[in-house]
Formats: sequence, C-alpha cells, structure tokens
Amino acid sequence: RDLGFGYATIGALSAIAATAGALSQSVAGAASDAVRRRTPFVLCASVLLGCLYLVYPNVRSVYTFAALHAAAGLLSYTALTAAASLVLDLAPASETSRSFASARVWGSIGYVAAMVSIVVWPELLAPPRMFYAGAAFYFAAGLAVLVARESGAFIQKRRVSMRAGLFLLRQRRVVVLLSFCFLYWVALQGSFSLVALYVKHLGGGRAMMASAWIVAATIEMPFMLWLARLSDKSGRRPVLLVAAAALPLRLAAYAFAVEPWHVLPAQALHGVTFGIMVVAPMAYMNDIVPGKLRASGQGLVNACLAASSAIGPLLAGILGDIVGLRGAFLGLCVFAVAAAFVLLLLVPESRLRVSEDV
Repeated sequence: RDLGFGYATIGALSAIAATAGALSQSVAGAASDAVRRRTPFVLCASVLLGCLYLVYPNVRSVYTFAALHAAAGLLSYTALTAAASLVLDLAPASETSRSFASARVWGSIGYVAAMVSIVVWPELLAPPRMFYAGAAFYFAAGLAVLVARESGAFIQKRRVSMRAGLFLLRQRRVVVLLSFCFLYWVALQGSFSLVALYVKHLGGGRAMMASAWIVAATIEMPFMLWLARLSDKSGRRPVLLVAAAALPLRLAAYAFAVEPWHVLPAQALHGVTFGIMVVAPMAYMNDIVPGKLRASGQGLVNACLAASSAIGPLLAGILGDIVGLRGAFLGLCVFAVAAAFVLLLLVPESRLRVSEDV
C-alpha cells in the first residue's frame, strides 16, 4: 500500500499466491512420494522463502511482486504439504489426528506469539524490518526440520508415479472429501478476510482487531487437541459434522453483531470450525489413501485449501460491495450450508480401515 498499490491489486497478489499453491501441490506431493523423502522439501521451500523475503524490500514493480507472490505461494504450500506428510508418516495408525494436532498446535502458538509481538512492538511491521524478521523465521523453520527423522517404513516403499494425484482424484471418497472442504473453506476463508474490516465498520480500533484474532487463535488450541483425540477414538465424521454445524452459526453471529465486542463470541467458535478443519481433513485423507501416496493425498488437501483461499476472499469482497458486510456473511452461509449437506449425504466415515494400505 505504501508503494501506491490499490486494494484490488493487493487482493490480486494474494490470489496469485494462493492460486500458485493450488496448482502446484498435486505435483509437489507426488514428487515427495516419488523420491520417498519429506525433509528436503520442507528445508528447501523454507530457505527459499527466506531468500524471497530478503528480496521484497528492493522490489517496486507490481509485476515483480506478482512473480514473488507466485513463488511464495508455491513454496509455502509445498512446505506445509511435506511437513504434514512427515508428521503422518511418523504417527501411530491409531493416533493420526492426535499426532497431527500435537504438531499443528505449535502453529497456533506461533500465531499468538506473533500477534502479541505486534501489539508490544508495532514497529515490527515497518518495512524493511518485517521482511528481515520474516526471512529469519523462515530460515529457522527450515533448519528446525533437520532434527526430524524420516519414517524408515516410508523410505523402504517403492517409487510411485508423478500422476498419483490424478489417480486419487478417480476415487469417490477423495472427490467428495475435497468437495466438502472446498465449500467449507470458501465460506471460512471468505469470512476471515472480512473480520478486521467488520470490526472497524462497527467502530472498533486496532486493539479490538488484534484481540479478535488472539481470542480465535488461543481458543483453537485446546479444542484442536481435544477434538483430534476424539477423532481418533470416535471417527472423523462426527467431528466434521460438529464443524459443519458450527460454521453457519458463526457466520450468522457476525451478521447480527451490533458492537465491536460482539465479534468476540463469534471468534470463540474458531475452536470448532478452524480447529477441526485444520486437522480432521488431513487425517481423513490419510485414512483413505495408500501409505505410499500419503504426500499426494496431503497435496490435494492443501491444493483445495489454496484454491479456496483465492476464491473465498474474492467472493467475500464482491458480496461486501453489493450487499454490505452483514449481507456478505449471510451470503457465505450459503456455501457453509452446502458443505454441510455434502458432508451429511456423501462423505462416509473413514476409520473403518484398521490396517494401513501398502
């Protein structure tokens, strides 16, 4: 914005990053399965992201920003796909969700730490300092994965085709899971893009905006761990049904807020919406794909997430311009309800399988 880019241009750059992530993950996951390794993908993607952040302070052209954003989207989603696959490789078969949630919760801790740091030290967001800080943390994240061990069982598996993603897309359960996730995440990601604007619209300041996300990220952590254990014990579908029921309620709560602090109770539902959806779909996909195609499956989930991250905010912005912010939240409810119907009618339980496919 300081360089004179308009809001539409900034939104387009974010969409470019998400689209690049969506288009690349079926290939990235298949590549990880083909070479039978995870840590090199996490390390290389993280280090390259750090290098990109060192370049950003010197960039002025919107076209160069677009190229950097496309690379950043590809690299960030590749790191997430490989890291998720690494955790699932190492997880006991009976504790898939719990293991993944135990690792993923540190992302929430990092998010809260970042928000608190910004509140305590607002200058951290000033360029170029924020780019240098981002680069340092990406480098550290990449190096941290070097202490992780690859699964010995995974390394011994035979090579697989780079067309593994296309093979999985011919499986009915994979398609219906991704359909549910896409509709759900369009509604969820679209609402995320409106929350800060909505707090401001209701008369709240930056402190209330930060508080809204601190509440959400803090409450998601215990729910993520508890519901992950429940998922391993009772199945994936029951916790997904909780998430499907909670999202329309959350969106309606936003729509009927009249004071800035009214947004906080809606943010408290983050635990049973985002807290479930960041773990359960990954575990569900892990249940239904062969072990040798684990990263290919996770790549499809992350591709779906990236696509919805591009479409959801764009759709929310269009709705906001046409019917206002309250109407936009209600419009996103349509996608949330459609996701619930897909889950209820088409997505079966995945925990019937007790032994891993090989």
